[in-house]
Amino acid sequence: MSEILWDGKEVIGVIDGHGSYDWTATGVSIDTRTINKGDIFFALPGINNDGNEFIEDALNKGACSVISNRPSLINSKKVVFVNDVYKALNKLAKYARQRTQAKIIGITGSSGKTTLKEMISHCLSEYGKIHKSEKSFNNHIGVPLSLVRMPINSDFAVFEIGMNTKGEILKLANLVKPHIAIVNNVGEAHIGNFNSKKELIKEKLSILKALINGGNLIINEDLKAEIDVNEIENKNINISSFGFSKNSDITLKENFHIDSKNFLKAKFKKEDVNYSLKAVGEHMALNTLPALLTCDITNNPIDKFLIKLSTFKNIEGRGNTFKINFLGKSLSVINESYNANPNSMEAAIKSFDQLKNNPSSRKVLVIGDMMELGKFSEKYHKKIADIINNSNIDVVYAVGNEIKYLWDEIAFEKKGIFFNDIDKIISNLQNIFENKDNIMFKASSKINLGRIIDELNITKTIRKIA
Repeated sequence: MSEILWDGKEVIGVIDGHGSYDWTATGVSIDTRTINKGDIFFALPGINNDGNEFIEDALNKGACSVISNRPSLINSKKVVFVNDVYKALNKLAKYARQRTQAKIIGITGSSGKTTLKEMISHCLSEYGKIHKSEKSFNNHIGVPLSLVRMPINSDFAVFEIGMNTKGEILKLANLVKPHIAIVNNVGEAHIGNFNSKKELIKEKLSILKALINGGNLIINEDLKAEIDVNEIENKNINISSFGFSKNSDITLKENFHIDSKNFLKAKFKKEDVNYSLKAVGEHMALNTLPALLTCDITNNPIDKFLIKLSTFKNIEGRGNTFKINFLGKSLSVINESYNANPNSMEAAIKSFDQLKNNPSSRKVLVIGDMMELGKFSEKYHKKIADIINNSNIDVVYAVGNEIKYLWDEIAFEKKGIFFNDIDKIISNLQNIFENKDNIMFKASSKINLGRIIDELNITKTIRKIA
């Protein structure tokens, strides 16, 4: 039997709703395509669809209650009326945070948020009941939805906090009110919505304002100088830093990989800590440092944490690796197709460059647009071209519109083919790849390089190596 998440009377009281409260909920949904029996359905208005249009569908699929601002659409006692469905969701989210005794961890940064969230959640599950935001639920809908789905008996809860424009971080962080705030990095993701990188850094660091009194900030050492001292002193905040610098509280000293496994050494509390990770790349190695600091702050044994960390597997589309047989050709695939910004793109390419492979095999990069860079798009695409030109990557295939800035700068001997759209590259797959190729796919999610991977029958014929 599923755990009861919400009581009807409790919910209606919190959201100032009008309707029957003779029900209990085992889940919360905003999408009837994935709704489960016993879910509360919040009929949110959307850009393309209005949730009110799917009330009947929600009820037919077993929703215990529907929160709507238009209950007259269907005659059912299960429909609860509120003036504003989005505000109702936020009210319930605030109450969910208020009632929990869980240790709350909030993660922000330009890249690696989801990976770090999954890594910390995976490791802390060794010490108690974990709740985490699903997928990349880190925006004005995803964060409150993740909060209202949090069981009251959770021991730890890990949330992503993302942004597109000014003010979003603080608004979402005020819902989460973390005990531990992690600022993983600040790169150029979404910089098109800001005037400068300094402005972007300030936005990310605004999570400090929502950190509880006596809380802990875990921050990349490179960003430490940007902290507003007043924010720290007024709340008695404890700061822990990580990075390559010897000034960091935890320092990455060594990182090398054999096949699909990273071997790491970190300096922590004046001692060397050796451990391994089933995910390669410097960016993945750096993710382990705030995870280890989180373990220490939550007073959990580090040795058990490291054992659990060694079993963590990377997320689909974020550097997971595969072997595949495609038309008689043996291909090694690195799937970085989920998303891209200048920081994550640089990190992925450098990791790919360091990959040790058979001298007879090629390193092939399939690359697409980095989105949301605005007026900075040309600058950062050209910067990535310089990194590629100085690497041992053999051939580059490019697809998209913004990527033309990069393509024009790529060395002639590394140029494969430039494609305007995904369909054209898919129709040429049999002519692009050679036997024993090592291939990395990297682009923003809107480019949908995942379609190419699907075309290679990754889900049917693969042999996972990580």
